Amino acid sequence: MIEVYAALNETGLLVDALQAKKGNNYYCCHCKQRVKLIITESRIYFRHRNKCNNEINERLIHQKGKKLLMSELSKLNLQSLASEVYLSKIKQRPDILVNENFAVEYQCAQINVGILTKRVVGYRSAGIRNIWILGGHYLKSKLGREHLKFISYNKTWRFYLLTLDSHQGIMTLFYNIEFIGPFNKVVYRKKIFPRTEFCKLFIFRPKLIQKSRIYTDKRWLKKIRKKNDSVSQKFKLNFYTVHKMTVEEYLKEDKFEAEFPIFANPAWQRRCGQMPKRLKQPLLKK
Repeated sequence: MIEVYAALNETGLLVDALQAKKGNNYYCCHCKQRVKLIITESRIYFRHRNKCNNEINERLIHQKGKKLLMSELSKLNLQSLASEVYLSKIKQRPDILVNENFAVEYQCAQINVGILTKRVVGYRSAGIRNIWILGGHYLKSKLGREHLKFISYNKTWRFYLLTLDSHQGIMTLFYNIEFIGPFNKVVYRKKIFPRTEFCKLFIFRPKLIQKSRIYTDKRWLKKIRKKNDSVSQKFKLNFYTVHKMTVEEYLKEDKFEAEFPIFANPAWQRRCGQMPKRLKQPLLKK
């Protein structure tokens, strides 16, 4: 999926997404294909599905975001601030290096957990702390499974993640991220910081709410019963063989409290005895 923030109208005039009108036709200024105007609560942009242009657009978003971060960080009382410094010891080039010991990465393109792990381990081996801010491909109004590998933790925000909309100058903090219910539904709170208030991010101290819980009513039991993939079916059969009862009977009127967002297997299977399987989250120290 490709997202752009300006497109051509039918007369060939470049139009910013913020000034675009719903219902009009717009075209990508790079590939000339039709794009669709998308309006959400937090941002407005054009979207199309051209893979080649995606790389061009992600580079533009990345450059703009890095410039924005450098500008805002320069307002702080830092010993040093540099961009694209090559660290020969670990053969890595962070987007931004703060005080020679803190790396800031602005990640716009898709990256798999293996490459992410390698880069995080590289920084740690050099004694460099690192934070990852997401944009581009990962810039969504809601958190999904693809975001979970970037989760970090501190006592103030608990499990958290940062995104930056470089076009609209908006930083979003997703914090107190948890799983809830039998199927690991991702829940969280979020706080939006416009560019004029970026500095408030560093002093933001939210009141963390009490953990919520979900009871396995008929709706949830029906959803579990409908899990007919081979893995779930095998698990259900083995459970019945051992316990002489179905998982639905076992889970009836049970409750699921919110838990840490670190598990790869669903809560209903873990509740029925399956060993917990952790997600690969390199920014969390095991």
